[in-house]
Amino acid sequence: MFSFFDKLQRIFSSSVEPRNKMEAETKKMLKMVARDIAQSRYKKFYKPKQGKVDGEVGKFFYNIYKNISRAQIFTQRAAVSSQLKVFTIESFMDKKQIEAMEEFSKTAIEARAKTTPPQQLAGEIIKEMESFFAIFSADMIKQINDCYNTILRFINFVSFDFYGIVKKFDKNISEHNFIYKPQFSTVPGESVSDQLKDFMEAAYTMDMIQDWEKAIKIINAYKDMEIINIDQWYKLLTHLHDIQSSSILLLIARIVDKNPVLQVNPNIPNEHIVEEWLEEKRAGTQETIEKIINAEQDEVIGTLARDIFGQTEISYLQYYTKAINENFVKKGLDGFSHIEELAYLKTFLLEIFNKELRSLCDIFLVKGQWQNQMLSHQMSDAIYKLGDIPQKIEAFDATLSSSGDYGDKLRIYASKAEKEKSHVKYANNLFKLINTTAQDIINNMAQSLITIGKFFKTLIDDKQKPLHDFIMNWKELEAASDVPLLKRLEGGYKKIYSMVKLLQTFLSR
Repeated sequence: MFSFFDKLQRIFSSSVEPRNKMEAETKKMLKMVARDIAQSRYKKFYKPKQGKVDGEVGKFFYNIYKNISRAQIFTQRAAVSSQLKVFTIESFMDKKQIEAMEEFSKTAIEARAKTTPPQQLAGEIIKEMESFFAIFSADMIKQINDCYNTILRFINFVSFDFYGIVKKFDKNISEHNFIYKPQFSTVPGESVSDQLKDFMEAAYTMDMIQDWEKAIKIINAYKDMEIINIDQWYKLLTHLHDIQSSSILLLIARIVDKNPVLQVNPNIPNEHIVEEWLEEKRAGTQETIEKIINAEQDEVIGTLARDIFGQTEISYLQYYTKAINENFVKKGLDGFSHIEELAYLKTFLLEIFNKELRSLCDIFLVKGQWQNQMLSHQMSDAIYKLGDIPQKIEAFDATLSSSGDYGDKLRIYASKAEKEKSHVKYANNLFKLINTTAQDIINNMAQSLITIGKFFKTLIDDKQKPLHDFIMNWKELEAASDVPLLKRLEGGYKKIYSMVKLLQTFLSR
């Protein structure tokens, strides 16, 4: 035997049933709806012979309107307020927990950074944040989310256009003015059917099992005034529950719309504000720490760059640049990762190594008498590798030109990235390849510089010994230099050491 709704589904989904039979069945069910209205304790709400909704419905809405009018005024836009979310969460925290949370504010972190090294500060804050996050157990998170969703139910309900529907029953009513005594008349059902359905979507989300006392307390505290009295609210809820149990508004909507199977689904909020808030707190704290660390690194980079280059102008690449990169980043692409490093590297090789240090190395490699020739060969190999790097940088940069292997592809991917998400993936894969190539160049140079730096340190130590272990003809080499070799070696070692440290600082960012 088919259930009532199975029968309805067969009737309304069958493409072979004669239309007149379907219409007859609909009329039959509408008569059942009319019978249910007639048997309802709220039967006076609808006049079936006239097809009109009685003024009693207008009175029903007007009484609610009077009770929630103040709340309606003071909760405008509250549903989209991030402050209300935070206020709700903090209402579940005690004083010590709020004080612990304030330690993660930007102001507090920046104040601590004045007396604590950034890396140490980062470690301390991470531990403190882990302890703070542990406060939010699964049960506490559920309580907060449920409370906020209860508040949203309230806000959605009071946001309903009560004035709009009440005015249908008495055109002389003024908005939020309750001095006037309204005279409610009957109205055609069609004129309020949509509003009845909207009301049910908002009103029928509320039930007595919600913690309304906590929710109303938070709402009143959030606005720092009593926008609704809790006892008054419970009376209203009781009446709403009675109306909902009777199904009278749904029955009226069914008969007015001539749809005996009409259903209205309550619009139940299901926000998860705690998880979102905790993630924002973590991300915001991490961002503040990173800015502090980056600021310290920027200061280190600036100091090292001045020590190395002085007033020498930095020679940037032609295509692997900030200006070109900005166009890619604006489109949400990964972009170039090693712009500054390659510029410093190129400048060091052309302006420092080739002009200052190469001639110093040649003195030892060409005229030096080494105790161990293998050591001189190792130094020579490192210098040779450095000599190839400027050409490798130029060749790498050329691949990003319009005629290069990557330049044209990148521009095509970038132009289509906003409309075709697949091109974002293609572009970022290519950026990964490009940046890896740049990193390889930097690593190779750093390794060669470290090798040469070690030789400089060995030569410095050897020069200062009364008996030399590595170079046998120091007096002859001194004659080949206008500046004392020890001074040149120490100056060169310092610049190499600073350049390696500069590259390492960029790598740690």
